Amino acid sequence: MVKIIVAALSAAVASAFGTISELPREISSLMDETVDPCTDFYSYSCGTWQNNTLLDDNQIINVQTVLATAADKLVEKLLMPNTLGLAPIEDHLKAIRSAYSTVEAIFRGAAIAKATGMPLFVKLTVSGDNADATRYALYAEHPGLPLQKFFFEEPVLWAAIEKPYREYIATTFTLAGRADAEAAADVVMAFVRASTGVQESKRRLQEGVTSSNNRLSLSAANASYPLGVGLQLQGFGFDFHKECNTNTILLENLYYVDVIEKLLRSLSVDELKTIIEYNVLNFNAPFLSAPFSNAHSEFYGKVLYGHEPLPRATICRSEEVWTADTAKHIESFVQTLEAAFETGLDSAGWLDDTTRANAKTKLSKLNHLFGGPKNPKTYPTLTFDPKAYIANRNKVSADNTAFKLAQIGTAVDRQIWETNVTAQTVNAFNQRETNALTLPAAFLQPPNYDAKADPAENYGTIGATIGHEITHGFDDVGRLLDGDGKVTQWWTAAVTLTKTFDEKSNCFIEQFGSLDVKSEFTDDLIAKLDGELILPEVVADNGGLNIAYRAYRDYVHAVADATKYTKEAGEKIFWIRYGQSWCAKNSDANLLNFLGDEHPPNRHRLVGAVQNLADFANVFNCPVDSPMNLTKKCVLWE
Repeated sequence: MVKIIVAALSAAVASAFGTISELPREISSLMDETVDPCTDFYSYSCGTWQNNTLLDDNQIINVQTVLATAADKLVEKLLMPNTLGLAPIEDHLKAIRSAYSTVEAIFRGAAIAKATGMPLFVKLTVSGDNADATRYALYAEHPGLPLQKFFFEEPVLWAAIEKPYREYIATTFTLAGRADAEAAADVVMAFVRASTGVQESKRRLQEGVTSSNNRLSLSAANASYPLGVGLQLQGFGFDFHKECNTNTILLENLYYVDVIEKLLRSLSVDELKTIIEYNVLNFNAPFLSAPFSNAHSEFYGKVLYGHEPLPRATICRSEEVWTADTAKHIESFVQTLEAAFETGLDSAGWLDDTTRANAKTKLSKLNHLFGGPKNPKTYPTLTFDPKAYIANRNKVSADNTAFKLAQIGTAVDRQIWETNVTAQTVNAFNQRETNALTLPAAFLQPPNYDAKADPAENYGTIGATIGHEITHGFDDVGRLLDGDGKVTQWWTAAVTLTKTFDEKSNCFIEQFGSLDVKSEFTDDLIAKLDGELILPEVVADNGGLNIAYRAYRDYVHAVADATKYTKEAGEKIFWIRYGQSWCAKNSDANLLNFLGDEHPPNRHRLVGAVQNLADFANVFNCPVDSPMNLTKKCVLWE
């Protein structure tokens, strides 16, 4: 099977391995070969790069930030600076300020949310129904946190940001012409703290995609939650008073909507209008004139992350970097990784035959969305004004919302990309609800991927990343959905298998939960990782790396003249390029933000993964129980 797949990647010539045994300069120049790879593989792979890289005004530098910067430079024409002040949002501000009741204020806020994409008290979204993944359904989700939750939970952290946060809120109100800006900021601060307290943790939100969502008719949702849900439904144009209306909505978190409903009832009309007005100002601040955008960047960029304000040149970029040959090569490349995962399923002795077959069926249904949308969404009915950026933006948002709402109850189109993901997006995704692997063109650029690079390099970089995304379909959340994205029990002997799965998962939770996050400048302890929060990511990291290494070995054994390197050199290059894909430099502020992120810091992702793979230890001859070759290894997917 592998030979058939890889034939498309390389023509057969003579032998699988070449003769070059030295590391190429572009790899060795980043390394610190004075470090023992069995003691600290991260410093061995990235040490010289780490020492020579300055943060300047950035909070973090890594491969993805480099690629994002490159994507930003793909075109020269920039949008004209916005010098219109409040004019682009004046109508929205007037609508909120003139509301005469709680109902009117929320209804008008909901109408603005529909027209602009602004988050309100719940977020209405359209996605595949988890009870019938072939049909679209309406969901009510939490609207997201204004700040990481731990800022509000840790007194020391709150003390550090409370003043600049309050100043930012007051500044936006002052710029909007309010004489009571300080008092208005107090109202917003109180609401933010109260509403943040009822937000679920990111770990609970990860699990929410497969939870038994609470499905209500629209009229029942309005009766139970008239302020938090009902008025937003009305603002979005739903008529749930008709007796014949059979539409439903799925509430992802009843606890949240319960508490937010009570919180909204406790507010005066003026307080509520102030909170919604701030939503309008904060949502639009990055796109308004310099005083607003600078205030937003000063707090959300500089105070929280150490970034200086970005130039307006970063707004729109486009260049053709995705050719038919690239598409063909990536498709074949991904197939070798899927074959490697299937081999791992065959060797997973803890699975029974039926469950293994079901897993293979799900793998075979993985939907490939590569490069960019085949039929990008266009806006032929919209008229744009080159001098009215926010108005143009709102038109697009309203059109997107109308498009999504029209999908409710219709068949899921598995070829449609998410509206916020384009060919220029520097990331890769596994959309569990549709069982889709998304690889945008901008992500498939050097140093992530280079069609001219040796297979050892490509499998060590983009191969491990794609393997990571494939594994997400079988992590502790993904395993609960079938190949169509439907929440269903496709595991036989569910109790026994789930116990085994959980036991294997707990190994990762304990391993990563014991790791310290330390300052890269002082070596001071910043925090310990939350092993439970990051579980899906570390399962995907470990599985993806295992898949990539197996696929690389299968490839060079199946394809003649596959690599210019000797066997030993090629294997080392694979691991080093994997290590260098995680090279990053972080400020203490950025490391602190990892406390609330499901992704661990890059150093920990690298170290934790190689510690668990005996293949790594074999290549570098690491002694048993050395730091990179722990006796106890965590393995889930083989």
